[in-house]
Amino acid sequence: MVFPLHCPFCGTKVLDLEVAQSEDMVNPCPHTLFIAHDEGFEFRSERFDANVGIAGMDDDDIETPDKGWDGLTDQVTLTDAVKFAAYAPAPVFMGSYIGFAPLD
Repeated sequence: MVFPLHCPFCGTKVLDLEVAQSEDMVNPCPHTLFIAHDEGFEFRSERFDANVGIAGMDDDDIETPDKGWDGLTDQVTLTDAVKFAAYAPAPVFMGSYIGFAPLD
């Protein structure tokens, strides 16, 4: 069974994996910093980009740490930010990452 992910700050359903792979599965709220997986980002907020120093860059231009997108998303320093990470075991070995922070 697949469950949707809701923002811990406002309750908006930001990710619905029961929807077919499309833009409809991603619905970021104002608290959403990023929605990513090991192949790149599905969504990046301006707050996230500014906080980790990647504003104005495409995914292909970003130098990721040794731990890839997971390591980059760990670098968020916004107060009270939270990150949810999920990892699929072998043979997939894929990670997904979603971050939120309260509004200033």
